[in-house]
Amino acid sequence: MKTKIFIAALLFSSLALANQTAIPAYPAPSYAPPTHYYQGLPQNIMTTIQKMYPGVWIKDVDFEPYGYEIELGNRMELYFDTQGNFLGQKYDD
Repeated sequence: MKTKIFIAALLFSSLALANQTAIPAYPAPSYAPPTHYYQGLPQNIMTTIQKMYPGVWIKDVDFEPYGYEIELGNRMELYFDTQGNFLGQKYDD
């Protein structure tokens, strides 16, 4: 009896697999954050970032009392005053 159940289950599963249609393989979605715009940043800061680090995306923006602290995707932190003037940069360990 166990053998007949096993054979029936095996037959049923093979028929179920044979009737499946192939699921098309889609490429994984690629997400590239925009490099041309980040909400809240003045245009002169965006221009400076694009000139200094073309193709690097903005990871985080902190609005500080002195201005802006901007973390980039390459682990650089850039500092700007409230007028958009570049103050300095450092590598974030």
